Amino acid sequence: MALKYLDKNNISEEDNQIAINVRNHIRQGNRVIGVPGEGLQQTLIELEHKRDEQKKISDIAWEMSDPELEQQIALTKAGIEGEKQLCEYLERILKLDDKLQGVVAFASLSYEPERYKDLGYTPDTDTLLVYGHNILIIDAKNLKLKPNQEIILVGNSLVDPEKGKELLTVNPSVQVWEKIMANKNIPIDSIDGYVCIVNKTPVIIDRDDEWYASHIKPIHISELLEVLEDWVASCPSETMYLDMLTEVAKAQIKEDRNLSFDPDAIKRKYGV
Repeated sequence: MALKYLDKNNISEEDNQIAINVRNHIRQGNRVIGVPGEGLQQTLIELEHKRDEQKKISDIAWEMSDPELEQQIALTKAGIEGEKQLCEYLERILKLDDKLQGVVAFASLSYEPERYKDLGYTPDTDTLLVYGHNILIIDAKNLKLKPNQEIILVGNSLVDPEKGKELLTVNPSVQVWEKIMANKNIPIDSIDGYVCIVNKTPVIIDRDDEWYASHIKPIHISELLEVLEDWVASCPSETMYLDMLTEVAKAQIKEDRNLSFDPDAIKRKYGV
């Protein structure tokens, strides 16, 4: 459904410039706003700084590698690449698919990240899509999987049922965004979330009752177009609401964070 207008009501004076920037992005035809992987970039800076510091310990000692640290750096780089690929694909389909007119995506969001420095990484929402007063959260995961590997969702974990191995844990952010919008009196008609596996390897995802009830439903990126088309069809809207778009834009990660390093926290979040 083509959008008839952009609702510019309920913008506070302090948010006026951000609202103008968002409006200009939309008028220029941009459908993905922000820098993909910015939260992980901050994590990568800290990891590489730690590696550099280890090399400075002694000029005469034999230099030893830190396998744990190198693994975290590799995982973080893979995560950045996954978020970039997801946003590149979103930019393409949001521009070219008429069924997705009016959907705007935001990359790398973290609301009040200073509260979470002790986690050891920058907690963020990889990608958040807005359509009317509807929100869809997509968490990108760049996983190395064997062809047709089966994945099941158990609680907040993606699990390989054949080996009984947890691949990674995901913390849903639906409640965070519900609270953010409620604090600003911005209505949400619907909100949901997915974990998007970003690779070129086909996977088998078990869609049981837990999957349908979850806000972190795993899907493969090859399914994303159909998921988005179904989402838009289920919540038709002819209006873009600038107050909601602006509130999301306020959470974009832009500054370096000096975070403590916790390899276990990073491994849990980004997978092995």
